[in-house]
Amino acid sequence: MATAHADPQTAQDRFADVVGRAAQVAHDVRALKTIAADAVEDGVYAARRAVIRGGREIEGLRETAAYRIKKAPFLAVAMAVGAGLLIGIVCGRCGRSASQQKP
Repeated sequence: MATAHADPQTAQDRFADVVGRAAQVAHDVRALKTIAADAVEDGVYAARRAVIRGGREIEGLRETAAYRIKKAPFLAVAMAVGAGLLIGIVCGRCGRSASQQKP
């Protein structure tokens, strides 16, 4: 009875196939490593840009505040006093309620 099987692979053929697959996996790993490194580099670059942009915006806010203080100094003082009073009241109530809770 004859069998209709294809020629079985020899050990050498299987070894060559395994080596080829290992080389492909190594290539894929190197490609993924490169992609990950690029993503990290892009993230660092974006973070640096955000810090620089934030610094420029803070500088702009400082210049705007200086301009408004020069333009209306009494209003600026009144706003500062009001903010200080508000913060003092809030902190005073928080401190008072905390001291009342202690036995």
